[in-house]
Amino acid sequence: MKTFLKSIRVTSNQFNHLITTKRIPVIFILVALFIIENMQPINAFSLAVDIPTTPFAFAHIVNDYRCRLIILAGGVFLFSDAPFEKCNYMYFISRTGKLSWVLGQLLYILTLSLVYVLFVLIISIVPFIGNIDNASVWGKIWGTLAKTDAGSQFNVQLIVTEYLIKTYSPISATMISLVLEWACVTWLGFLTLLFNKLTKSAAGTMLSGFFVLLDICIANDWMPWANRFSPATLAHLNAYAGYNLAYNITIKYGVYFFIFGLFVLCILNITIQCKSMMRIIRKFREDV
Repeated sequence: MKTFLKSIRVTSNQFNHLITTKRIPVIFILVALFIIENMQPINAFSLAVDIPTTPFAFAHIVNDYRCRLIILAGGVFLFSDAPFEKCNYMYFISRTGKLSWVLGQLLYILTLSLVYVLFVLIISIVPFIGNIDNASVWGKIWGTLAKTDAGSQFNVQLIVTEYLIKTYSPISATMISLVLEWACVTWLGFLTLLFNKLTKSAAGTMLSGFFVLLDICIANDWMPWANRFSPATLAHLNAYAGYNLAYNITIKYGVYFFIFGLFVLCILNITIQCKSMMRIIRKFREDV
């Protein structure tokens, strides 16, 4: 319990640093502007046919490979400064201990990832304020966009699939997509932390960027079996349909992928960072 409380202090300290950095707010703003721009044509279509839109755009946004690219790229840049060793790094290690420091970093990534994904969810609703249908069904707008090309007349770029509409209720699609996207952004954050620390460079950031781009490559019919190892692909519901079933890519597989992957990345981060900090502390004591 004592270790956990200390790790929360480390996490709180990391969030305090967000006040002094411009990078995080800029990422949030850019992602918000991109989402709003993609939602405006749908709102225009809704107003033109005089039918309000239900607030369930989020699942469609994370299923669209263009939107997914921007959202996950933003997630990678959120943690590009890992391993978050600010000027008070040695002070916090001496006060909290090695394990609490690492757990605090992991908890920071986990929490900020959730805040980021919830922010995307909220922003996906903003363009429709004043024109929202509070029904708990997909509604005519999403159904029409999925089954017809009516949206093309209003330059709707967002891909709305009939599979998603028919297979999931809007609430379940939103909740599952939210959890999967949170797991994916966290997975990328843990990976960035691990390899940035291990190589003492931006290798982790570049590796996470590779996994984001891998999703685009797969979307262009490049090695469909690679879906099994692409977190960005497994974070959207459309991945669990069609030819992917031939590679045993089911939602159960996706859940296990993220649970196992996050667990392994946690263990590796704890092991490597604790060993690294032991060397740093030993050298610090020798210098003193």
